[in-house]
Amino acid sequence: MAEITKVKKYSRIRKMSEKDLLIKEIEDVRFLMKLAYFKLSAASENALVESAVLELRSLEIKHAYLLNKLKEVD
Repeated sequence: MAEITKVKKYSRIRKMSEKDLLIKEIEDVRFLMKLAYFKLSAASENALVESAVLELRSLEIKHAYLLNKLKEVD
């Protein structure tokens, strides 16, 4: 049953335009950034703080890249 759901999900993604895919990925990255901010605010040990900061920076770079790609597509 789960296999059928996956197939339907992926067939729907294949039908999306490049612009729609970029918008979806930007939304996903923004959600992950919110999680990273939460991790950062909850971190109490130096290693966890550093990990959250690096994760957040990585997502910020990816977000900027995706926004530039979206501008190119428009």
